[in-house]
Amino acid sequence: MSKYTLNFKYQAAPYYHQVHSQQRTKWYFNVSRTHLRRWIAAYRQGGIAALQHLQAASMKTKCKNPFITDKPEHN
Repeated sequence: MSKYTLNFKYQAAPYYHQVHSQQRTKWYFNVSRTHLRRWIAAYRQGGIAALQHLQAASMKTKCKNPFITDKPEHN
């Protein structure tokens, strides 16, 4: 279950586009900068539908750790 509702996210992302300030937006909605940046990026890419499935999408695109190298295959 998401900590923030879809309606809340949908209010925050367009508000940012009105004021053009992450600082003011995060203060106004009392959210972390990380959450806000994710919502803004998702909203830009896919609108409200992207905000609804934000966590599921981020789980699919997990980045590989660059510090872990695969063992070379031996023939």
